[in-house]
Amino acid sequence: MTIESLLDEIEDILEEGKKVPFSSGLLLDVNEIKRVIEDIRLNMPDELMQARKIASERKEILTAAQNSADDIIAGAQRRAKELVEAHEITKGAEAAAADIMAQARAQAGEIVEGARATASELTDQAQKWSNDMRSSAGEYVENIVALADETLTNSVNEIRRARQSLRAAAQHKQRAEQK
Repeated sequence: MTIESLLDEIEDILEEGKKVPFSSGLLLDVNEIKRVIEDIRLNMPDELMQARKIASERKEILTAAQNSADDIIAGAQRRAKELVEAHEITKGAEAAAADIMAQARAQAGEIVEGARATASELTDQAQKWSNDMRSSAGEYVENIVALADETLTNSVNEIRRARQSLRAAAQHKQRAEQK
């Protein structure tokens, strides 16, 4: 069950609430609302697990980038060695090898940096999404509880007014009978 479906369920409960006669209040199944709120709490860790999964994927991206960088460096070293062996002028080969190594290191650094940036961005997005979902769910539940509280308070006030009205009518009738 997703948090979205649970929030829809709370809306359904509110829509199914029965109107209290002579008031604007609703009768709601408080136990059902509490059960749905508990289900929301139980489903919250799914978003957190998704954030953890993204963090894990970040590590995999960094590892893959490092492996790719190592492969590029190893290839550059092999190429440099081949150049040294192939040429009679060792200094020329060493210079070419140094250039290849520098390019390989620069390219590897760019790959690793790009992977880190991507992983960091994914982690930030996941955390923001998780925080937004948690905040939205909390606000929604708070609004429902506040609405239920207001409805119950209005219903109790209506009952008190009705009781006072009945008492006043009974006293008025009693006084009229005594006269």
